[in-house]
This record gives sequence, C-alpha cells and structure tokens, in this order.
Amino acid sequence: MWYQSDIFWVIVKIIILFGAMITGAAYYTLLERKWAGYIQDRFGPNRAGLWGILQPLADGIKFMTKQETIPKNADKWLFIFAPAISMTAAILLWAAIPFTPVFKQVPEFVRNATGQQDFVFQVMNPSGGLIYMTAIASLSVYGIMLAGWSSNNKYALLGAVRSTAQMISYELALALSLSVVMILAGSLDLVQIIKAQEQRWFIATVPGAIAFSIFLVTMFAETNRLPFDLAEAESELVVGFHTEYGAFKFALFFIAEYMNMITLSLLAALLFFGGYNIPAFIPDSVRAAWYAPLIGSAFFFFKAFLFVFLFVWVRWSIPRFRYDQLMNLGWKRLVPLAMANLFIAGLWVHFT
Repeated sequence: MWYQSDIFWVIVKIIILFGAMITGAAYYTLLERKWAGYIQDRFGPNRAGLWGILQPLADGIKFMTKQETIPKNADKWLFIFAPAISMTAAILLWAAIPFTPVFKQVPEFVRNATGQQDFVFQVMNPSGGLIYMTAIASLSVYGIMLAGWSSNNKYALLGAVRSTAQMISYELALALSLSVVMILAGSLDLVQIIKAQEQRWFIATVPGAIAFSIFLVTMFAETNRLPFDLAEAESELVVGFHTEYGAFKFALFFIAEYMNMITLSLLAALLFFGGYNIPAFIPDSVRAAWYAPLIGSAFFFFKAFLFVFLFVWVRWSIPRFRYDQLMNLGWKRLVPLAMANLFIAGLWVHFT
C-alpha cells in the first residue's frame, strides 16, 4: 500500500518536524518574554488568550500583514534571498537530529498499519552527522552577510561584518570542541555518539567537561545572543544587519535565531549528556517495554529544555561584552584551550 512506503513516512516525519519547529520557536519567544517579565518584576504578555498563550499567533499575524518594504538602493534579490538562507539552514539542521531511539518492538497493529518493522523519529541519519551539522550551521553566516551588504545601510553592513568575524572566530573553537566528542565516541554518527554514552556521559570525562565548557560559550556567540550580540547592539548599530528588514522578512531572521538556539540546546544534550539514553534508575522492566524509547526521548527533551531556559536566563543576567573582549576571548582563550583539549582527549582515549 502507498501509506506503507518508506517515502510516505519520511514525508510524514518532515511535516511533523516542520510544524514542531515553527511552533516550538514561536512559543520559545513567549517563554522568553514571560521569564524576562518575571526577572524584571513586571507582567509579560497577558492579553492575547489565557495567560497570553495566543501572543505568538498574534505576532505571526502581525508579521504577515505588515507592509513589506525594500530600501531604494538595495540589491533587491539578495535582500529578499538573505533571510531565506538563514531560515533554510535552521530547518536543515533539524533533519539529522535523532529525537528518539529505534522502536524495535513496535506493537503488531502499528507494524501492520505502517509496514515498518522498526521506527525512529529522524528524517535522515548520515554517517557523518556531526560534519553535516557543522557544515549546515556555517551556511547561516551567508544570510547575515548578504543581508547587511544588500541593504545599502552602513549600520547593517557593520553589523554583518561584526557577525561574520564573530561566527568565524567561534566556529573554530566550536569545531575543535566537537572534534573531542568525535574522539571520545570514535564516530561522527550522532546515533553512535549517543550509544557511546550509555555507560558514562561525556560531560563526566575530563576532556568532555572542557569541551562542553567551550561549546557552552560558543553556542551563545553562534546565535548572536547576549552577552555576544555585538551584531545587533542597539546602542551602537540600531539593530545591526537586519536594520532595514521588517514584516515577514524580519520574521524569518527572528524565527531562525530561536530555532538555532533550540538546535544547539538539543546538540548540547545529545553530545555531552547522553541524549535519549534512559537513566540507570529506570527499572529494567520499563527498559524492556516497547514504549521505552518514548521515556528516553522525554529525558532528552528535558535536558535540552534546561539549555533553552539557560539562553533566556543569561540574556537578562549578563551585560554585553565589548567587541575587542569578544574577539580576545575567542582567539586568545578558547581556541588555544580547545587545541590543548584535543591532546588531552587523545591521551584520555589511549590510557582509559
């Protein structure tokens, strides 16, 4: 039957994943505004729907109905194309993330209905999943650079140049920290990296803890979030690279940023905290059940949510760095530390 084909279920996964991505990013903005209000002793959004839960929908309607404008002397096609690059890169990243382990004991009625002997919620599983993630993530800088250049605005161009230099600087340290994960796991496959942490999470090892510390700093820089939002510093650059953007084109940049934060939160949980591995305190009888992968996924999302929350907490707690401090931290501190940690990881694997 047509609904039992592999292609059909890949399409179903893509549709579900895309809906979850957009919805998750939208309600992430609500979480941030609510928590910002709590920190600042004020109310967050509370008018649209019960407790403001319809505020993301109201924001979406506003973005889609506002007038689209393009600066007079801008490069029209690049101006339109730039936010699409950032959004596309953010979407492609989610395709390789394994959200669940393999359901090997699928109930009989599910097996008969779908024609699937086992099931995993992952659109694709490339053998070099870690390389795929870093390669796609690096493409987002093109959207930012083209947005600043095509706008024909000095503030936008300066913000784009800042962002490009920042992302190149911190991607080097990020890649070196991910190389440590590859050494510890002995694989670039994301599923194998999770499997390698069945007995001990990588955060519990010396090189893994150092790599995580570097990853934690770089994920704020990679997403242009406080205290590293120098590309959008309002006091210096208006709003940086997207100064000339409004309506739906701005919404694409906005949503892509929140989607990237969720992606990096998922990666942090996956690479250093065991991903969907079920904790040792769960009884063996539960581990053997067909629904055990759902429990593993629940723990995975809980770990990722802690990092999602951390992004919000840090934004309203730590002041912005100066640009020279940002670059010094990246090149003079994180890169040398990450390179030294590669040597430590090699020794760790050899002697343990």
